[in-house]
Amino acid sequence: MSGIKMNGVITCLENLYPSLTGALKNVADVILENPELIVRENIKKLATISNSSDSAVVRLSQRLGYKGFRDLQISLAYELGDNNTYVDEEIGISESLDTIVNVVSQANINSLTEAREMLDQGAMERVVHLLQHARAIHIFAQGTNYSTGVDLSYNLMKLGILCNVYNDSYMQAVAGAISDPKDIAIGISHTGANRDVIESLAITRQNGGTTIALTTRKNSPITQIVDISLTTANKEIVFLGEPFSSRMSLMYLVDILFLGLASKMGRSSLNSLLSVKDALKSKRDPKGLPDDKESTIIFE
Repeated sequence: MSGIKMNGVITCLENLYPSLTGALKNVADVILENPELIVRENIKKLATISNSSDSAVVRLSQRLGYKGFRDLQISLAYELGDNNTYVDEEIGISESLDTIVNVVSQANINSLTEAREMLDQGAMERVVHLLQHARAIHIFAQGTNYSTGVDLSYNLMKLGILCNVYNDSYMQAVAGAISDPKDIAIGISHTGANRDVIESLAITRQNGGTTIALTTRKNSPITQIVDISLTTANKEIVFLGEPFSSRMSLMYLVDILFLGLASKMGRSSLNSLLSVKDALKSKRDPKGLPDDKESTIIFE
């Protein structure tokens, strides 16, 4: 065994280990030797590499006090991830407008600067490629993050890519359950610790779908359970617990995904964008004035 010492799954498993035999012991060995792998694999893969069966994996999970393998998997993601409380800057309710302007402006400037420095361009390129070839795209986001998910969905649809954004945990679970290897699920979580979103991503992975996280916490639980993480600045400005600057940095990722995908798709994206522009012309200009500006999107 690897000797990993953690509270929760690993500690319970090490305490239970002497009493295990046969298939259950085989499963335990694999979990203890490589918990990071287990978080990202489905139950069939764990059964295969441990030379056991799906039922053995479920039995061991239940022996440890979990409802099943997915419940164990999510708990392990929280253990492996950095779920510590970050020190955020709080804006008081009695602050002057001048102070609020200065604090928020500087926070957003710092957030974007840090986001640019942290951007993993290789990961971004992989995500752009996956989005271009996906059969279906599911976006999971709740609370403040939901508006970011809606904006991402809107931008993808303008490129002719059909996708859905869900903030209801039941709908998220259903979307994950009907996913297959041609589908993508994108989880958006500022803290990276939203259990509903993490569980839905785990369901998607169990059904073969590719999972992507957009978060401001580099080593948070959500990053442990997905295939690819896009992480941005983690310094946060909050008012009564509600985040502000993380929305700016997450939207930075959304804008790059949109423009990067449009460039990758080339002429087909231009045709979709022009169709959308034409369809929305009367809504944006009710007077019906002629558009005197041609599209500035140029593809070589």
